[in-house]
This record gives sequence, C-alpha cells and structure tokens, in this order.
Amino acid sequence: MTKILRFIFALFIPFVLNAADTDYTPEIQSIKDSFVSIMQQYKEGKIDEAKTATQNAYFGHFENIEAAIRVNLGQKKAYSMESKFGKIRKAIIAKKPAEEIQAIMDDLNKEMDEVLPVINTGHKLVGEYSDPKNADAAQTAKATETSQTTAQPASGAAIEPHWQVVYNDIKTALSAAGAAYEKGDKDAAKQQINNKAKFELYRNTKLEEAIRRFINGGQGIDGDIQKRMGSAIIAINNDVAADVLKSNLDELDALIYENVAKLPIDSGSLATNVVLPDNAEDDAATDFAPVVANIKAKIADAIKLYAAKDVAKAMSDAQDIYFDEFEGSGMENKVGAIDVGLKTKIEGNFGEVVALMKAGVSVERLQQAADNLGANLDAALEKTSGSSSPWALFVYALTIILREGFEALIIVAAVVAYLLKTGNEKRMSIVYSSLGVAVVLSFVMAWIMNLIFAGAAGQKREVMEGAVMLIAVGLLFYVGFWLLSNAGAKKWSKYIQSHVSESISAGSAKALWWTVFLAVFREGAETVLFYQALIFDAKDSAGYSMIALGFVVGLVVLLVTYYVFKIFAIKIPIKPFFLVTSAIIFYMSIVFVGKGLMEFVEGKIFVPTKIEGFPTIEWLGIYPYYESLVPQAIMIAALIIGVIIMKNKQAKEA
Repeated sequence: MTKILRFIFALFIPFVLNAADTDYTPEIQSIKDSFVSIMQQYKEGKIDEAKTATQNAYFGHFENIEAAIRVNLGQKKAYSMESKFGKIRKAIIAKKPAEEIQAIMDDLNKEMDEVLPVINTGHKLVGEYSDPKNADAAQTAKATETSQTTAQPASGAAIEPHWQVVYNDIKTALSAAGAAYEKGDKDAAKQQINNKAKFELYRNTKLEEAIRRFINGGQGIDGDIQKRMGSAIIAINNDVAADVLKSNLDELDALIYENVAKLPIDSGSLATNVVLPDNAEDDAATDFAPVVANIKAKIADAIKLYAAKDVAKAMSDAQDIYFDEFEGSGMENKVGAIDVGLKTKIEGNFGEVVALMKAGVSVERLQQAADNLGANLDAALEKTSGSSSPWALFVYALTIILREGFEALIIVAAVVAYLLKTGNEKRMSIVYSSLGVAVVLSFVMAWIMNLIFAGAAGQKREVMEGAVMLIAVGLLFYVGFWLLSNAGAKKWSKYIQSHVSESISAGSAKALWWTVFLAVFREGAETVLFYQALIFDAKDSAGYSMIALGFVVGLVVLLVTYYVFKIFAIKIPIKPFFLVTSAIIFYMSIVFVGKGLMEFVEGKIFVPTKIEGFPTIEWLGIYPYYESLVPQAIMIAALIIGVIIMKNKQAKEA
C-alpha cells in the first residue's frame, strides 16, 4: 500500500518535497540485496538472469526513489545514478570481468548511502544550474555515447529486414516524442510513444510476438520494453525535465535495438503490416558473414571458458552456438540446400568441439577443431554469398529433390517390387496411402518447425529427426530379416510356379506401410525447409520459375529411376531379389543408427565420447564416437548371428 500511495503522490504532485517521515531505506537496501544476487548469478554464468535482475532492480526499486532524488538533489544527480544501472546491464551483456561490474555497483551503493539522508529529510540543494550550457553539452555527449554504443547489434548478426524497418520507425517515433515534449506538446509526445511506437509499430507488426517467441527469456524482455514505454508516459505526466525523458527514451531505444538484432532471419515471416524498401530483403537474405564472425567469436569465448576449467559451461555454450547462430540465422538450411555434405561436416565440427571438451583434451587440440569448424564455415560462406542466379537456383532445386528423394525411392521401389512379385498387386494401397500421408505430414512438420519450435526449436527438431531415424531402424531391421528368411524358402518358388494367390498378413502389411512412411517422412520435412531457403533467395519470377523447374525435372528423374528399378526387380529371380533388397535395407538401417544418434548429439541429449584417429565415413553413417559405433557393431553382430541361425534352419527344412 505504501508503494501505491507513493506512486499516486509522485504522479499528481511531482514537485512537492518528500515528507520527512518517508523512509526510502528499504528501497535502497533492496537494491543492494539485488546487486549481491546479480553478482552471484553473473559468476555462475547466468547472464540473462543477471541482466533481467538488473532491470528489475531499476524498475522495481530505483524508480521509487528517483523522483525524490530529482526533486531534492537535481536532475543531473538522478540521471547520473540511473545511468549506472545501464552501465551494469551493458557490462553484463558484454561479459566484462566481475570486478569491473562490482566496482560500478559499489560506486552506486556509495551514492545511495549519500543521498539517503537527504531524500528522507526532504532537504533540497540549489544552485545546480549555474552553467546550463555545459550541462546541456554533457547531456548531449552522453546521448551521443549511448547512440554510438548501440549503433551495431550486440550479436554482430545482420538484422532481419522486416524488423529493421519496424525498429527504424520506432526510433523515429521515440525521437519525435522527445522533440514534441521539449516543445511543450505533451499530448503529441504521449501519442508518439503510446499510439505510434507501442500499438501501431511494436504490437501490430507482431514485433512483440517475435521477441517473445524467438528470443530466450523473450516474455520478460517484452514486459521490460512495455514497462519502459509506460514509464515514459508517467514521466511525461510528471513533467520531468526534457533531458531526463530523452535519456529514458534512449535507454528504451537501446533495449529494443539490442533484441531486434537477436531475431533470426526466418522470424521475418511473422511480420505484418510491414513494407520493405526496394531490395532490402534481397540484400540481407544471403549475408551470413556476420553470422560466421559471431560463431567464431563465441567459439573462442567457449574455449576460454574451457581453459579456465569451466568445462560444463563451455560445452553448453558451444552447443547453444549451433542452435542460436548456425541454425537460428537460417544459414544451416541455406547451406544444406546448396551442399548437404558441407552442412553435415559443419554439424560434425560442432559435435567434435563438444566431444573434445568432454574428453578433456588440451586447449591446442580444441583450437585445432575450432579452426576446422572455421574453415568449413568460410567455405559455406563462400557458397552462400551473393545472389543466386536463376540457373544456380535450378541446379540447387534439382539436386535437393534427387539427393533427398533417392534414399526413400530405394525403399519404396523395393516394397512395390515385392508386392508385385508375390502377386499382391491389390495391396498397392499400402504404398500409396503411406506415401501420401508422409508427404502431407512433411509439410505440416516443416510448418510446425517454423511456427512453434522457436528458440530451442532447433534442438527439438534434431531430437525428432533422430527419433524418426531410430524408429525406422527397427522397422527396416524387421523387414530385412523377414525378406531374408524367405529368400530360400520353398513356398515362394512353389507360389510363383503355381500362381496361387497368397495374401500377406495384416502384421506384415502394417510393417510395410510404416517402412514406406518413415522412409519418405524422414526426408520430407527437411526437403521442404531446404526449398524454403531457396525460395527466400529468389529475387523475381524467373528465380521462382527455375526453382519449380528444378523440382519438376527432379521428380521426373526419380519417377524414371523408380520404374527402371521396379522393372529390373520384377525380372530378376526371387531369391537374388530378396537377397539384394535385404542387403540394401540392412545397409540403410546401419547408416540410420549412426545418423540418428548424431541427431541426438546435436539435440543435446548427450555428449559423445570421441575416438581420436578414427575416420568419419558419412556414406556408411560411421562417426568417430563410441556412442554410435557400439550400437552399429551390435547390429552387425546381430545380423551375422541371425543369418547363421536362418541358414541352419533352412538346411534342416531342406
């Protein structure tokens, strides 16, 4: 109740001196207690929590004593103390030494101790404005410094063009509010902040939603931004000095800019009522140079943490860099659309860095892995730099559908050939229904990945892909053994000779349905995302047309390959057909085990244990980690034992 009354008092009687019985000691003590907690969080590496706590200390406590400081000690003193909160916040974001942050806090604590007796007794100092010219100059210098400090995104990443437009308009509105207030037009100032900046720009363009969805801790950040807007309105109602309002608006501007700069490139699809200037989106669509530079800088910071024996934090940061920068910026999908092999290498480089940290290798060995990552990122940057010509878009579109479709095609064609060779043409609905469902769900899953899986979405996506692969492994292994067990059975040759129809069992039909579904679905969602990256890169109708042409030509090639494979499979004897098909299925199941477990690594389910000197053979799904090699070895052993058992069983039946 005391805080509410104090708020009403400050709102309607801003120039009345504080009553002598008003005690601000609890507020100042709360700020000091917050500083202790903030330093503890900062030392534990909880950067976001420390930053938010600093903001809460300002809005929750310092604002309650700021008016008293301004009335009794002058606006310069109030602004000087307020600015220290901004310095603390910026130092936390920049990850300055703890001693430097503590020094700012100690200085502010000392100032609060000095002002406390004054604001509690209501004593007012005079003579502060003997040199208003110099005071204005100092304030202008401070504003210039603030502007220069926030002239570039803290992350170094390119700002998504839609949000750049929105931010520019918000900045203009805040500047107009400050100018209107300085001229004495309070209504115009409030209109620029509340109607223009808050509702028309921040909310109606969905920048508010983007910050909440795509930034870690976004709900708190959004609350901070809107609270600052409300505080600016209150300040205007309280008839604060123009330079004080300006400093508050500058802080608000810096906060919005800092978080707009963190939004990933693909978040722009959420923007509404935003008109881009000519070529704005084209210029930013392929500019991943800041992303690469930021990844290298953050990996270097993670290595420093590792060298300082903070291994757990270093590993966590290295994994977050993959999601926040490489994937979150859209670079992963763009690289994957152009060169999936290079994308896979970069993913492996990130995994290697984390695995080496877990293994406790030397800093020199870790730096070597970081250099390999940097070299592959540079290669990716070269491939993604500049604009893609329509012909290049055609080649990329053709390559994507052939590359992603071929693995699924082999399994689909094998199932179709099996149904035809065994006289089960009527059961072709198994293939058609599972294929159709997989295609539809691929688009749905791609939409979900874009819309819902924000922030840690990349992590969830990797886990989902890994789970699909490992489920597919079980089905493939089952189908492979089922085909292999019948390869030499007499019933198949008797069946073919007599043309007696023998329908497959319901259980086998379900297994075949899921085998086709998972084969297509596993590739489908990623394929959609790759094409989305190409569409973003196209500049005009010619680019879109060439993407569509590449897709259609790729489908034609796949269909021709499918019919050739099916005809060839039908003509070969049934025993060789079963043997070859089983071999392909077993090969793919072993590959899926390796790749599926690597998806779990990328999804931060576990950190792998690296085997130094062991090669990576991507086409076999072989990676130099115990966690993937051991399951693959077990599968191979199970396959060998299963084949021996079946051979003995068939020998007894002969």
